[in-house]
Amino acid sequence: MISNLNGITTPDELLQAYTALFLFLGGSISLSPEESSLPHVCDSGLLRNLPVNSSNSEYEKASRLLRSPCEHKSTCRVTVSSNYNALLSEEKSSTAFPEASRWLRNGMDQPEYRQRLELLYSRYGYRREKGCNLQSDHLGIELLFINLMIEKYLTEDDYEIKAMIRKDLLAFISDEMLVWLPGWADSVSEKSVTKCYTGISGLIIGSLEDVKEILRNQKLGL
Repeated sequence: MISNLNGITTPDELLQAYTALFLFLGGSISLSPEESSLPHVCDSGLLRNLPVNSSNSEYEKASRLLRSPCEHKSTCRVTVSSNYNALLSEEKSSTAFPEASRWLRNGMDQPEYRQRLELLYSRYGYRREKGCNLQSDHLGIELLFINLMIEKYLTEDDYEIKAMIRKDLLAFISDEMLVWLPGWADSVSEKSVTKCYTGISGLIIGSLEDVKEILRNQKLGL
């Protein structure tokens, strides 16, 4: 499902490549286009050269979309900014704000759900910086946590601890993120007027599915 690119050949190198992608994707949905420089990234062609090739259907579809010609070339910055405000800003009127508790139907109220996430984060020493106004269930925060767990997984020498990290990482992807993200991505795709955010939402899902596949296929301690 996943192929190498730019010299990436091992599962660990692939996981590292995905962390770089998650940083970009998380910033793109957490920050305004002016803060993330998304219009410049699109205009410079960087999204046509992703660090990983994958035949994952979501990833492949999003990659093709992001490589296609821009329909708003002359008005890119204005259009992307307007699209971000309508979809992803913290305004109550935004239609696809990427906060898990807005999309989950798990029987927990919002404070209870966020508290459970905070407990998991604290186990790995993960805390939001002072001044961060994003909640613990915001997609940008969750993607940063994914990156932290991948880094801990890649650098851990004790196989029992490494196996525990992999178990927690797989559970977080499967039982948390991929439970609510498909519905969110469908909403983004339906209501976005630019290819940027539709493509980004697809890349997030495809990349998480790929990371899950890599982790499941690795044999520890052999």
